[in-house]
Amino acid sequence: MKIWLAPMDWVTDCAYRIICKEIFLRYQKPHESLMLWTEFMSADGYMHNPVWVVKHLLQTDYESELIAQIFWWNVETLVACAQSLDQHYSFGWIELNMWCPSPKIMKCEAWSGMLKNKEKTLQILKQIAQSITTPFSLKTRAWLTEADKEEQFAFLVEASKYVWMIGVHWRTYKQSHSGEVDRPFIYKLKQACSDTVIIWNWWIRTYQDCADRIGPLDGVMIAQAAIGNPRVLVETTPSVEERFAVIFRHLALAMAQEQYFKERALSTEKTGHTILIQPTLHQLENRADHIHAHPEKYDGYYTPREFRKYLFNYISGLEYNKEIKKRIPAAKEYAELRVLLEEFYGLITKSVS
Repeated sequence: MKIWLAPMDWVTDCAYRIICKEIFLRYQKPHESLMLWTEFMSADGYMHNPVWVVKHLLQTDYESELIAQIFWWNVETLVACAQSLDQHYSFGWIELNMWCPSPKIMKCEAWSGMLKNKEKTLQILKQIAQSITTPFSLKTRAWLTEADKEEQFAFLVEASKYVWMIGVHWRTYKQSHSGEVDRPFIYKLKQACSDTVIIWNWWIRTYQDCADRIGPLDGVMIAQAAIGNPRVLVETTPSVEERFAVIFRHLALAMAQEQYFKERALSTEKTGHTILIQPTLHQLENRADHIHAHPEKYDGYYTPREFRKYLFNYISGLEYNKEIKKRIPAAKEYAELRVLLEEFYGLITKSVS
């Protein structure tokens, strides 16, 4: 079974992907595999002001088959961005995101808005695919409205000629973030596109949901259920010791990631375009080790506050978690958060013993 961790902005960054992959490799079953995406990145931002968005492309040598996901609506910008990623980076795939249902996005015909003009979008897919050597893929919504269903099916079948993989989110544009699943639609799409990898992204809450819903598809994509819960990718229940070991490692890696960007590890090629210099996992780990050993030296970082979106889920269900959650927002520095988490861990292990 192929499990795919969906790209989520401000969530699936390099540090979190490392954690997810480590846990998956530790507990995976035979014939299982995990695919990972970068956060999605604006192609227009990358071409015109890359310093602000290039951080989405951070990867280490630990991620040899990472998928870089881009979005925009302008064909020239999309093609130029895809070509630059193809030339300067070593991603396993480059993917166009046509998923987001925001009304503002729809108006400018980006993301889901690209589905309004399917003929134009097919030409964009063809042009990108023919201009790069890296495999190309697509993430999209099932269809815009119920009346658009048959036309969208035909569009996806035609799009399969230009892409290696299609990831389909089960909700329509009109459904936005709610609605019923139409499984026959995606199963039928796989039959019609047998040579294309078809991934289905619907409400997956547990590892067992993946096994129950994959059907004839090539894989299942997990999104929000994985935030601060990488164990959803495997069929294991972590001990308290394991949960806290992951929390401390993830936090240190996230701090190391922020430190790496603070140093602006960028290179300007002869073309004048800014390229991110990618670190090795060993380099990030060395930074994380130093941060862990000298927490008092790392004040002024944003990571301890940003880390809350993971942390609240990491500690969910643990004894004393409600009391600790009330205190977490006051821990704005890395050293403060470390002390709080160590105190929390001590409370739990003491009560267990």
